Amino acid sequence: MKKKSILVFFLILALVILISGCTSTTPTTGTIQVNSTPAGAKIYLDGVDTGMATPFTITNVGAGSHVIKLDAFHYKVWEETVIITANETTYLNPILTYAHTQYITLQPGPTEGIDAGVETANPSTNYGDLQFSGIGNNVSTIVRMYIKFNLSAVPANARIVDARLNLYQCDTFGSGSFTIGLYRVTDDWDESTITWNLQPNSSTDAEITNNITSGAITWKTWGIDTLVQSWLNGDITNYGVVLKDTNETSVNTIAYFWTSDYTTTNECPKLEIDYYIP
Repeated sequence: MKKKSILVFFLILALVILISGCTSTTPTTGTIQVNSTPAGAKIYLDGVDTGMATPFTITNVGAGSHVIKLDAFHYKVWEETVIITANETTYLNPILTYAHTQYITLQPGPTEGIDAGVETANPSTNYGDLQFSGIGNNVSTIVRMYIKFNLSAVPANARIVDARLNLYQCDTFGSGSFTIGLYRVTDDWDESTITWNLQPNSSTDAEITNNITSGAITWKTWGIDTLVQSWLNGDITNYGVVLKDTNETSVNTIAYFWTSDYTTTNECPKLEIDYYIP
């Protein structure tokens, strides 16, 4: 009877050991502590944005090979493949390389330039080769200006720091001040065929506005860095912009601006872009 009890005891002990062996787990994940100089870089793990920025510790990373990418504004992208060991922490603290600003000015002349005015007074008339375009309204007409720039000279991977559309205000009809809004065009159009009756669609909300003073002879600027970045990224198609009075229902003033067909090329529309290559 005593021998039987001992046998049962050892059987139970063996069973406990077996169960313990089955339920115990071997670590399969590790940790990555990610820092950078400077701090604040976006962290990507295997191409996926973690939603976090340095310094940050990524936990539960599967053992094996992984790619860490850091992306900070105005710095070169840093990327490295790391080997993660289970139950261990891998430490990363790269010094990021500053990416210097580069500059480009797009100021096409009559051959390359794409711009045209349209107006209600002559709704079927194309003004694609006119040296100036009005923007605004008065008792007899509403005038808008369409313009588009070819961005092929800008590197496709450029990160935009600043982008400025500059138009030279050369004349004014009327004495009131008003506001010109810049709106994103959402359909294709052709400089040689666009008219008031053949306008493409455009956004209803202005990307940015600028106040116009009657009688001023000066450059007027609209900042469109976010829009230019979206065009370069391919997030939206570059159909250019339309500029118009933000309140076309009131009798106001028409400001006139030189187009790309103007003979003094340094006063033609220009797009100034500051960027860096990450």
